[in-house]
Amino acid sequence: MSARKVITRKLWRGIIEFEEEDVHRDQRAFNAFGKSVILWFQHSRELYRSACYLMEERPRVENEITHLLQAPIALMLGAYAIETLVKMVIVDDYCLAHGVTFESTAAKEFLPTVHDLAELVKRANLRINGADRKLLNELSRYSTWAGRYPVPKHFAGYRGPALTEAMPPVPASVSHQHPSWAKFVALYQKVHALAVRKSLKRHGILLKPKVTNAAPSRGARIR
Repeated sequence: MSARKVITRKLWRGIIEFEEEDVHRDQRAFNAFGKSVILWFQHSRELYRSACYLMEERPRVENEITHLLQAPIALMLGAYAIETLVKMVIVDDYCLAHGVTFESTAAKEFLPTVHDLAELVKRANLRINGADRKLLNELSRYSTWAGRYPVPKHFAGYRGPALTEAMPPVPASVSHQHPSWAKFVALYQKVHALAVRKSLKRHGILLKPKVTNAAPSRGARIR
């Protein structure tokens, strides 16, 4: 059997560099795209935009209460946005150490399978404070069950569905915003800056997102 021919290829102006070997097309695509920091980064930004649309821009067809019922779903998308951004850094660290090859046949070979945001940030070696970690733990709750299901896997600590957690007791007035939303927006901005500085700058990509305030009550927006 003849030795495999190895060819070094570069995609997207050298952002993706790999040695091409005799592997299946699907495995080649899996590795090339799964280890692309640009794709992980863009996916995170789209998740963030979707969360902001649901929380800040989607027409409030009925009233403020129905708007707050959507908050756990928006925070779930926000948690996914942070998770994807942090995993971009972890993937980039892996590729820096091992190169971008086509050897991986499962994501767990180059990517942690956990969804604990505080643990992922620790693995990515991004510097955050205690308040940030507390909020990451809260957001992990939305991505694992509170934004997806009425109940978690186990009853311990359960206090009811997340859809109703922002509802004030009668006759108190209804808040226009979920209490965790503004904190999430600020944290995403922080993690975004840390991830860009560590991973994208390493590739010579100097990205400065356009951040605007659409209204005083709305969070900063990455366009």
